[in-house]
Amino acid sequence: MFEIHPDTEELDRFLRNALQPGSTARNGQVVRHLLAECDACWIYLNALGWNRARIDRLLQISNWEAPEQRVPVVGNGLSYDRAFLKTEKTLSAFFGLDLPLDQPIEILLAELAALPTLDQIEVVKREHRFAKPQIVRKLVEQSQATRYRDPNEMLHLADLARLVSEACSPTSTGNELRLADLRTRAWGQSGNALRVSGRLRDAETTYTTAQRYRELGTGDPALRAWLIEKITSLHIFQGRLESAFALSEEAGQIYRELGETHLLASTLVQKAIVSLYAGDTESGVRILNQAIPLIDHEEDPHLLLAACHNLVRAYIDLDRPEQALAIYSEARPLYREFGENTILLRAGWQEGQLLRDLGHLRAAEEALIRARRGFVERDLAYEVALVSLDLAAVYVKLRLVEELKETVAMTVPIFRSLRVGRETLGSLLQLQQVAGQEQQALELIRLLTAKIEPRPAKGSAETR
Repeated sequence: MFEIHPDTEELDRFLRNALQPGSTARNGQVVRHLLAECDACWIYLNALGWNRARIDRLLQISNWEAPEQRVPVVGNGLSYDRAFLKTEKTLSAFFGLDLPLDQPIEILLAELAALPTLDQIEVVKREHRFAKPQIVRKLVEQSQATRYRDPNEMLHLADLARLVSEACSPTSTGNELRLADLRTRAWGQSGNALRVSGRLRDAETTYTTAQRYRELGTGDPALRAWLIEKITSLHIFQGRLESAFALSEEAGQIYRELGETHLLASTLVQKAIVSLYAGDTESGVRILNQAIPLIDHEEDPHLLLAACHNLVRAYIDLDRPEQALAIYSEARPLYREFGENTILLRAGWQEGQLLRDLGHLRAAEEALIRARRGFVERDLAYEVALVSLDLAAVYVKLRLVEELKETVAMTVPIFRSLRVGRETLGSLLQLQQVAGQEQQALELIRLLTAKIEPRPAKGSAETR
């Protein structure tokens, strides 16, 4: 055990000012003390909000050096110098502090929100007083909060966060590594907003930038897992299911090590969605039933709704509509709890599917038309295309040939906007020709649904 125990004032000074000149020797002693498992110091750190598992993972030498360069952190008779030097630098960067704001953040954000959209972009580019990490984090938070209500606003707020992060300096965030973490968060949210808006290629490019910033940052494991979750959602939409499954496993392992049970549940829901897309519906159901008890409803009610929503979808796919209806009925208070338009649209979409599978075709038609109209108003082309195919299936079962042909005609420009292949577009047009042949038409609709990329499951709800 390190002989000199740092008092709370000394430990606090290390956390706040570890990068100041003349502190290196004492910092090394503090790091050695922490690595020697001092319970009193860890109790103090926990009281300050620093999760022990998160810091333990941050201290792993494997995060920074190639295998042949690693120096063991523990063991008898080994040289610790290089390991402690790297650990000290990483801890110092991780515990850096933002510069305080000159004005309350509420005033700055209110001033920004009062401007027209284009002016907001110009202001954050031009005026340095907005170049604050606190504003970046708040814009990221606001962007994520609008993901179900207004995808365009989500993207705009994420773009503002990205622009502000690029205007921030190392001084404003405490150091260069924390600045890289901040930019990781902003670019990652921008990628997520692009993905929600259906701009998948732009999302992939943006995530590449976010990953590059993360590699330059502190190595914060929670940030790494957060970004992996975002990229997982993109891979799901792109139909890269094997990659998506592996990424969700990786993020889940990090959360498991950090003791973040609720966040682990989020990765389990992602894994279940991958299984549903891959056609392994039974596995999807099993994983969802594992995830649901781990979800903290108070912390993230959206995640619980996503899990229930996809469980309903799974039972629909298993041709067990009665069980799906029972779960849907239990989840209806969750939908009403939010009252957010996109969530309600997805609920209406799913209700239409259930009514169709239960044989209530006219009621299904009404529900699906309402859902399609809502998705059209929000420019969500993939959802419009998939709801239209569900509606087409209803018309096939009702033997309403003219309504089916009209639905196909309305869907053709949507398919073109999605840049589907000629074969897929040809199959859609062929649907008009087989409108009066129920079995053949339903099979063609099933094939068309499977061909659309990316692959948002019919009526599925996202986790993040």
